[in-house]
Amino acid sequence: RQQWGVDVLHCPYCHGYEVRDMPLAVLGGDNRPFTLHQASLVRQWSSDVVFFPNRIVLTSEERTRLTSRGIRIVEGAVAGLVVKDNRLSGVELADGQIVPRSVVFVGPRFVPRDELLTGLGCEAGEDGWMRTDPTGHTSVPGVWAVGNVVDSPAQLINAAGAGTKAAIALNHFLLEQDVQQAVTAIPSDHR
Repeated sequence: RQQWGVDVLHCPYCHGYEVRDMPLAVLGGDNRPFTLHQASLVRQWSSDVVFFPNRIVLTSEERTRLTSRGIRIVEGAVAGLVVKDNRLSGVELADGQIVPRSVVFVGPRFVPRDELLTGLGCEAGEDGWMRTDPTGHTSVPGVWAVGNVVDSPAQLINAAGAGTKAAIALNHFLLEQDVQQAVTAIPSDHR
């Protein structure tokens, strides 16, 4: 955990440039499609990439896709990471072999932190992410959602933009309520 965000990363778009040309690793894991794709993505940043399947049994097509891009595959269960002086120095396999690496990319399972929204009764789609209209309005009147509860790959800049759009829509919603309340407050014989 202490290496998370330093030299254990998950997003090549967020961190790829900073680790370019370094010896990189990608650990296979629970999010199989993501980690396999991630290996090809990080290959754009470094010519020295090792993929550790780590419980993933690769098909011959997957193996060919990786090796054709110059990605080395190292089989065996990953036992842990080797850290020296607060920096990652390698990936240790269960058999004791240490493969020197400076950075490791992992493919976490993306799970929306939507307890508040589901508690309010907001509907999630079949994919697990909150359903919203284009402004972020959920299935519950007066409740908007944006960012990683709506769109798993949303980056900060996307979430900020969606938040601005939702704020404008929310302002319009509240304004309409104010107008309706003001109209209702006028005696019917003065309307």
